[in-house]
Amino acid sequence: MGYWTEVKDVVLKGIDLAAQNIREGASTAVEKGKEGLTYVQLKKDLMVSQRKLHSLLADLGDRTCDLYRDQKDIYADDSVKELMGKINAAEEECKKIETEMKSLGGKKEAAQ
Repeated sequence: MGYWTEVKDVVLKGIDLAAQNIREGASTAVEKGKEGLTYVQLKKDLMVSQRKLHSLLADLGDRTCDLYRDQKDIYADDSVKELMGKINAAEEECKKIETEMKSLGGKKEAAQ
């Protein structure tokens, strides 16, 4: 009977080891899934921010064209200054999102 007890113990240890590996694999998959979801959300935010930036640049172009046509001072116009402030803020937002995406990308590469 001692032989079968040893076999039973070995089988139970094997099952415990397999279950532990499955749990670790599942937790790793969940973590990578969360990082992937965060990356996709950041990418969406970046696209929206870039679209906002393009719109602001188009507005600036329209305004400077109007001012040039009217032969007014572009640099003294308050609306141009306001648009430039908005453009700078939009650029900073895009840079911040890109930095976050790169940090997530670095984590992905390090994990692999």
